Amino acid sequence: METEVRRLHRWSWLFIGAGTIKALIFPAIGAIFASGGFLLARLDLLSLIFVVPAFIYAIVRQRVYNYRFTEKELVVRDGLLTRNVRHIPYDRVHNVALVRNPIHRLLGVTSARIETAAGGKPEALLCVLSLEAAEELRFHTLGEGREAAATGTPTSALVEIPLLQVPDRELARLGLISNRGLIVAAAVAGLLSRGGWWDSDWVKAQDWLSVYRGTRAEAPGWIAWVIEPGSLIANVVRGVALILLLLVLLRLLSMAWYLVMYRGFTLRRRGEDLQAEYGLFTHVSSLIPAHRIQLVTVSVTLLHSCFGRASIDLETAGASEAGSDLSKQLAASGAKNTRQWLAPIVEAERVAELVRKVMPEVDLEAVEWKPIEARAVRRIVRRVAIVLAPVTAGIAAMVAFTPIPLSGWHGLWLPPVALTVAWLAARRWVRRAGYALTEDAIFFRSGWLGYQISVVRFVNIQTASMRQSPFDRRNSMASIAVDTAGAGRFGHRIQIPYLDVELAESMLTRLYAETCTTEFRW
Repeated sequence: METEVRRLHRWSWLFIGAGTIKALIFPAIGAIFASGGFLLARLDLLSLIFVVPAFIYAIVRQRVYNYRFTEKELVVRDGLLTRNVRHIPYDRVHNVALVRNPIHRLLGVTSARIETAAGGKPEALLCVLSLEAAEELRFHTLGEGREAAATGTPTSALVEIPLLQVPDRELARLGLISNRGLIVAAAVAGLLSRGGWWDSDWVKAQDWLSVYRGTRAEAPGWIAWVIEPGSLIANVVRGVALILLLLVLLRLLSMAWYLVMYRGFTLRRRGEDLQAEYGLFTHVSSLIPAHRIQLVTVSVTLLHSCFGRASIDLETAGASEAGSDLSKQLAASGAKNTRQWLAPIVEAERVAELVRKVMPEVDLEAVEWKPIEARAVRRIVRRVAIVLAPVTAGIAAMVAFTPIPLSGWHGLWLPPVALTVAWLAARRWVRRAGYALTEDAIFFRSGWLGYQISVVRFVNIQTASMRQSPFDRRNSMASIAVDTAGAGRFGHRIQIPYLDVELAESMLTRLYAETCTTEFRW
């Protein structure tokens, strides 16, 4: 049954215009510098050039943009001179992500992005809708209404008890484990560099030498000793203190980043799918279709182990790659990467239970791991040695033929140290690496300080391949790689190296048989 034509919310022009102006900020800055500051003094002229056209475009787009629901598809119309009509079948829609920043919440609206299994850019971006219109959009496109009608269950009952809720203290702990503080520090450094504060008249007018001398004179004795430039011990103490201060600052920034981006992270069942909600200022509500989950990865770094925690992320078929990895607010809704959080942080003992709730056929506790070839240690160390040879020669030549008062033999310290570290790391990595084949899935584990476990169900395998480099053929080895519909460019994958060639061939035969006899599932 076809519904009446729906239009965007009456405040849509404000958000569309703001987005257009944001895209014009850099051209505006360029125009200001090119005019020698004349346009900055003439803000009326600057608004006529950039602001007014942006809002005229926003108002026109709001008037021409509309959509309607039919029995089987969503029809979206856009464009003034060139008319664009998109037909989006409901059974192709796998996510309707709702994003609300503080202004959205103040006005009681939300932006909605419709994603399908095609991946790439979202099929439609509705900016903006009322909350009632957004719920209607989800009701029709995601089949919640049809599912409720088929089962006789109210739509509100489709939302079950949360599978995971991440409290603020856990997000703070995740900030200590991760290093997202570099993102905040880089953003602050970028703002400071653009502001040119060090080139201001106030900075130039200061007599910094007098400030330094006055500080030394008024400070306690131990502070005066630390900032004394001539003492070697004081220089070392000062350097160590600055490094520790920087590390503490980065961890505090990392904690703040996670608290802002993922505050209130809640994962719950919504019918047969999963729904993730999170965000302090910008609130994201994203649906994760359970049947489109292609790969699940459990990550445990060294710091994760110290706190008894783990992180779980996943890939879904058709997630958009038009934006950023888990580092940005829309990462969990697939805005820029196929990787999404299933659990940013969770107790290690709950990992297997949570994965089992999402994928009932996968039991991490019952996996029987099989090792890769022990000969891999020699191959890894040999590869490091090949790289070290020219590096060592370059260091020795630099030391021998420069005014540095050292002989070329001092450059030979690198190989024994590096090869020892490489042997220890390779030995640890090979011991920890393992794989497993069960009745329903393939598993791969790797890492040396920490570890990562990735799992792909046979129903999600698109391709399975055996690869052999010239060095693999020389050592009678091969590697097995598995590809899925949601394969991204980065992250831990099912790529099992250093297998005996006969074992790799038998694994490939098994995977081929499983993919042939199992119906592929998006």
